[in-house]
Amino acid sequence: MTGPHSADPPHRATSGASRTPEELRQDLGTLRAELGDTVEELAHRVDVPSRVRAKREETTARVHEQVTQARAVLAEKAPTVDAAVRDQRTLIAVITLVLSYLLVSRMRRRKQRRKAARAEADIPVIGRDENGTR
Repeated sequence: MTGPHSADPPHRATSGASRTPEELRQDLGTLRAELGDTVEELAHRVDVPSRVRAKREETTARVHEQVTQARAVLAEKAPTVDAAVRDQRTLIAVITLVLSYLLVSRMRRRKQRRKAARAEADIPVIGRDENGTR
C-alpha cells in the first residue's frame, strides 16, 4: 500500500543496498520530522486542560471586544436617548401612571377572585352530597 498513510514511503521502493548513505540520511531526517510532528499533535490532543485554557482565553478576548464595542455605541447613543427622555417627560409620566393603574387593578381583581373562590368553597351547596351529586 502506498500513499500518505502507508507504512513505507514511496521512495523506499528500492532496496537499502542500492541507495546512497546521503539518501538514507535524508529519509531518516524526514521520518524524524514526521514522527516529531505526530508526537506533538498527539500531545496537544491529550493536553485537554491547556486546550480548555486556550479556548477560555479566546472567548474572554472576544467578549472583551464586544463589551468595548457596546460601550462605544452606548456612549454614542446616550446623549440622544437622554435628550429624547427629557423632551418626553410628560409622556413618560403618563405612560407610567397608566401602567401602574393597570397593574394595581389587575392585582385587585385577582385578589377578589381568590377571595370569592375561597368563600364559594366554604359554602356547602344545599341538596348535594359530598360527591357533588343530588
